[in-house]
Amino acid sequence: FAMLKLRYRSGGPRRPPRVVIIGPTGSGRSAHARILAEAFGLVHVHPEELIKAEAERNPGIKLKIKESLEKGEQVPDEIVLRLIDARMRQSDCRVNGWVLDGFPQSETQVNLLKSMRIKPTLVCLFEQAQDESIRRLGNRRLDPNTGELYNLVKEPPRSETVSKRLVTRVEDNETNVKKRYVSWNASISLLEETYKNMLLSVASDKDIDAVAEQIMEAVENPVF
Repeated sequence: FAMLKLRYRSGGPRRPPRVVIIGPTGSGRSAHARILAEAFGLVHVHPEELIKAEAERNPGIKLKIKESLEKGEQVPDEIVLRLIDARMRQSDCRVNGWVLDGFPQSETQVNLLKSMRIKPTLVCLFEQAQDESIRRLGNRRLDPNTGELYNLVKEPPRSETVSKRLVTRVEDNETNVKKRYVSWNASISLLEETYKNMLLSVASDKDIDAVAEQIMEAVENPVF
């Protein structure tokens, strides 16, 4: 993506972008959030990473998170909202701009951003069928030693030692993926209405480079 970085520096937006990437589980949100953060120098605000760090600091919180994931439920808003609120208030988000990965996904979460007077410049809504989410996450594995995620088809580990210790995350089993997809589906109308003036629909089944190009074009040349 060096070409895209160079193009941005020479003719990109003057104000730091504030981008939300939302969509069903397994739709490639985080991969594109990372690409966007690197290309534009944005802060990648990833709720899952914030939750993971909080769980390491607080055993009580870790138990609540584990219970939610095992049931195929979202981590409770009482945990997530506090973490997002604290992270978004840090100076690097204000100065550099940010890409918010998989948040908001509910009315309560939308209202948090409103209460903080946070208005995205672009909201990318990834579209993906439930069967595709199940297929993609059926190929995802976790290295319990490092926390690294692998896709057995697209990005398998290079080491046989790593391959042998990979496990499936409980939230990636088919039953829990279906539960999370139903939850996501219930929130789509609210999110589309809330962000209709800055919404970019993205087909997740397109080539990763084509999707990245579509999003970066929207960031650099906003039409909203």
